[in-house]
Amino acid sequence: MRRILRPLAILFATLALTLGLASVAQADDDTPRDWRISRYVADVDVNADGLSSVRLEFDFEFEDSPGHGPFITLPLQQEVAGDPDVWRMIDIEVGEVSSPSGAPADTRVTTDSGSLVIRVGDEDVEVEGTQTYVIEYTARGLLAPRHASSGLDEFNWNVIGTGWQVPISVVRTTITGPDDVARTACWQGRGFDRACNASAEGASASFVASVLDPGEGVQVVAGFPAGTFVGAEPRFTKRYHLGNVVPLTPVSLGLTGALTALGIGAVVVKARRWSRDEVYLGLTPGVRPAPGQGAPVGPAEGKAPVTVQFSPPAGAHVGEVGVLLDTRADNVDVTATILDLAARGHFQIVEDGSAWTFVRRQTNDPLSGPEKHIVSTLFKKGNAVSTKDLRDKTYHQLLTGARNRLQERVTKDLHWFKGSPQAAQGLAYAGAGLLILLGVGLVLVLGFAFGLGLVGLAPIIAGVVLLPLASKAGRRTADGSAVLAQAKGFELYLRTAEADQIKFEEGIDVFSRYLPWATIFGVAERWAAVFQQLANQGRYQPTDWYVGASLYDGARFSASMGQLSHTLSDSMQAAVSAQTAATSASSGGSGFSGGGGFGGGGGGGW
Repeated sequence: MRRILRPLAILFATLALTLGLASVAQADDDTPRDWRISRYVADVDVNADGLSSVRLEFDFEFEDSPGHGPFITLPLQQEVAGDPDVWRMIDIEVGEVSSPSGAPADTRVTTDSGSLVIRVGDEDVEVEGTQTYVIEYTARGLLAPRHASSGLDEFNWNVIGTGWQVPISVVRTTITGPDDVARTACWQGRGFDRACNASAEGASASFVASVLDPGEGVQVVAGFPAGTFVGAEPRFTKRYHLGNVVPLTPVSLGLTGALTALGIGAVVVKARRWSRDEVYLGLTPGVRPAPGQGAPVGPAEGKAPVTVQFSPPAGAHVGEVGVLLDTRADNVDVTATILDLAARGHFQIVEDGSAWTFVRRQTNDPLSGPEKHIVSTLFKKGNAVSTKDLRDKTYHQLLTGARNRLQERVTKDLHWFKGSPQAAQGLAYAGAGLLILLGVGLVLVLGFAFGLGLVGLAPIIAGVVLLPLASKAGRRTADGSAVLAQAKGFELYLRTAEADQIKFEEGIDVFSRYLPWATIFGVAERWAAVFQQLANQGRYQPTDWYVGASLYDGARFSASMGQLSHTLSDSMQAAVSAQTAATSASSGGSGFSGGGGFGGGGGGGW
């Protein structure tokens, strides 16, 4: 009997996991392995004002894997080393795009995440073999005039960025400026740390890099005498990040602290108000006025003392009290109700290996609405049903229908709550969400406009504090509080009673009748241990509501009961499931040291 609780805990954890399952899709790079660029030529003419005219010509080998054409991405903004508050901007204007080999050269230019995307080809036409493409564009922002390290006007360009998806056999680059080139450098690799060929003759510099795997880039640097370029200074724009949107200043800290204190205080006061149950004033907790007599009602002041009760609340059923305890009908309440119905004689549970069969019995014991639903659904096809049968989708309403009816009975029929706890909790969660969204909005507005984004954390913190308190929303009526006090007293009895203190009643199997209650209180393991001791002493003989492992064999019966609870809930959840099924590089250092330059991006085929 000592292992009854553990399988139940595993059961409900498994149910929670099952309900929360979600498929996760993974993105795959579907670029064919035989695609490659055999030749990539970049010719750049740099004007004295820094405007660079770029002509790219490359051979794209599709081989036997047809594609529509190539695409390239060109960054429009880059980080600046040592200055996280600005973007260095690159202004690009796309010119003529063509294909000397006759491939479709339709062009679509878009921007995505700070980069310009140039897609070439026709989505209705595929090409194969080797195709040649020419792309022309102008760019401003590839120069670093009078660089502090080299003292030169540096044309520092990532002719091939690290975002390319296809290998490139050879890259040839020529840079021509308005004055003689004073110094050159060429770097390749993922970190632009391997030297490649660079040379200069007069106003032109030439570079050659070869054997580039996907993700490897090429950086070329041509240094011109300082003052060669006039008006070529880089353009910078504001870069927003946490440090400058939510700065820590005396003003922002003071305002945030004050508003946070006010927000938390308001949330706690509101939560206390919606979670204070009504009670009968002047009466002992658990006592209700006699029929026809009234009693004043008011909000509870603190926690009521718990007095031991030797029996369950009069007139209350186990599943209903399970809802009263935590404001919601869950799987343990339904499972406990099914065990309670068997113990009360509505059906017999017969163990058969790893399966169980429920055999209907005749009894005059009255049923509540939720219990009628359970019995009628269990035996909708006959007087016997197995846990294997319950996995069929035709039983999908057994679990969900029982939960819904338990919730409605406690709220609408018994009036143990002032209103729907779920509605109250939903409003509270919505309020928490609105506070968080308001805070996010204030972070953005105040941060971008005034640099006071930290103030927006105040409602966010208040919303986060409200989230765990939201589950306590839903006030009990005075009647509900009285039943709750009785239930807590009975729970104390089940938690503390020893074998020699058990009160047996004439004609009642106390263990079986109270086992469902021990289940909702979370003390089924202890309750089973007490009756195992009584069974070993020969002081307890069970009724025949359960046929299978003998109650005198405590360990065996414990395992059977635990497995029954697990299988029962698993079967009901399986029925629900079956029904558901039916339905870029930083910049700032000298290019002559490698590490990447301006521009770059990537590309591939589509």
